[in-house]
Amino acid sequence: MVWTPFFAFISVHLRQNVLPALAAVLCLALTPALADPPPAPAAGPQITWPEKLYNPAPAADDLILPLACGGAMAFRPVAIPGSGLLDDRPVELGQADAARGYKEGRRLSHLAGAFSEPGAAARRYYIAKYETTRDQYAALTAATCPTPSMRGRLPVTAVSWFDAVDFSRRYTEWLLTQAPAALPREDQEPGFLRLPTEEEWEFAARGGLVVDEADFLAPLFPMPDGDLARYAWHESTGSAAGELHPAGLLKPNPLGLHDVLGNAAEMTLAPFHLDRRGRPHGQAGGFVSRGGDYLTAPGQLGSAARQEYNYFNAATGRAKSLDSLGFRLVVTAPVIVSAGRLDAIKESWSGLPSLTGTGDVRADADRALVELQQAARQSQDEALRTRLELIQRNVEQAHAGLNEARERTVRALVRMGAFMGKRVVTDAKRAEVLRGLMRLAQDNFDAFSTQAQGSRDGPRLVAEARAALAGKMDKWTLNLAEIEQGMSNSLSYYADMVVSVARDYSDRDIASELKVVEAELKAKDNAYLIPYAQVFARHLAAYRDSGAADKARWQQDLLQLEPGPQP
Repeated sequence: MVWTPFFAFISVHLRQNVLPALAAVLCLALTPALADPPPAPAAGPQITWPEKLYNPAPAADDLILPLACGGAMAFRPVAIPGSGLLDDRPVELGQADAARGYKEGRRLSHLAGAFSEPGAAARRYYIAKYETTRDQYAALTAATCPTPSMRGRLPVTAVSWFDAVDFSRRYTEWLLTQAPAALPREDQEPGFLRLPTEEEWEFAARGGLVVDEADFLAPLFPMPDGDLARYAWHESTGSAAGELHPAGLLKPNPLGLHDVLGNAAEMTLAPFHLDRRGRPHGQAGGFVSRGGDYLTAPGQLGSAARQEYNYFNAATGRAKSLDSLGFRLVVTAPVIVSAGRLDAIKESWSGLPSLTGTGDVRADADRALVELQQAARQSQDEALRTRLELIQRNVEQAHAGLNEARERTVRALVRMGAFMGKRVVTDAKRAEVLRGLMRLAQDNFDAFSTQAQGSRDGPRLVAEARAALAGKMDKWTLNLAEIEQGMSNSLSYYADMVVSVARDYSDRDIASELKVVEAELKAKDNAYLIPYAQVFARHLAAYRDSGAADKARWQQDLLQLEPGPQP
């Protein structure tokens, strides 16, 4: 299927999916692509461990950091769009399950990368591709170097949160002294390792920008093979069977992370907070683990699942450690890396709009106008009152202009939602027509083969017909694959629109402009799009109510507008 430039434009602006490609060769392993400007490769510690024991599923853009004792650790880049130093990405985390909302409720957070991407409006951080293994941990903590082995590829557990933090310190110090050129840099400042924040962990676990908004918000990251046991070690005789397993044996998530769900639960940096309907409660508690472990039931695994633990074990009087608790690290950098960066941050901050009031921009603007009117009326100074009234009129005109622009934007988004909904149905129809053509061709061939039986030229004619059919089927199969990919893309773009528009605009915003859109569509002989606009509005309301991005249900709703094809 050939996309029009119009749909290419939609893809770029709705997906905003910027994925870096990193590649460089140092010794016998991959080394990181460094931030601008990249330093020349320098001689450093040799990686002598077999690659399968530290990176069993290598990818071209892996970041490989050397480790003591000839070891190494693999990391994946996590890209986040943003052209300015203060640009960050709103990220919806948590889940819509009311039974677990007190600790895993849906909430809006913000995330930004630490390292600039040369030539790209994006920044990135790195997260470990696998859980830290026993051999990797021993390389920096044991009295003698470990002999790398499959058993040493098991996730390190039975270590405390303090042990994990200390390991990140040891590893950073080793790199700074033994392999400083290996660390990514930002404005010449080397990065460092630490435990991930919950936001960093969950964004990467869900698939980051590699997945669309609807799949990002799903309880589990997309699993093309469909079987959870192919992606996560969980409680089941057909899965973990009550034991830890070596890192990297199962399939990764879309970002390339292995065992991010199940196997060992993974400790994160910041203390636990309850959810208070969309914001963290004020009390800070113990540490948090994410992802579940090999003893977690499959129905309890999920990207939003989180568990609190006391930092200490009162029974032993020592820091808490469990056989099911491990960790993975991130590579990041300080925020203020130089005097020049600080000046640039100050300049960017000065250019930001002031945020005051309730957070409802229109309500705050209306309130400011009322206060300005009251000040003008109450002023005893005629010159001041005249001046205030003039300011009031100017503000009212600007406010009206902003409201009109907002209304135009809402109408354009509703029209676009209707158009994308129609596209979902059109692609489904095209796929069904082609499938029908393939079935008809096969039926005609079967009938011809039956009729040709007993004829002197029958075998030759059937062979010729079979060859012609095979050629057509090959072509149609390729066409069908392109149409089905387009259908999947259309549904993803539609779901992205539902999530983003529902997040930015209220039911009142949509309802007030929907009737205008309907009238516009009628006037332009596009009345056939009105049902799609109405379904789009219903999907916006449903998403706001439930917080669930149900692509399959949305697709069925759209297909019911024009019964016939089924996905």
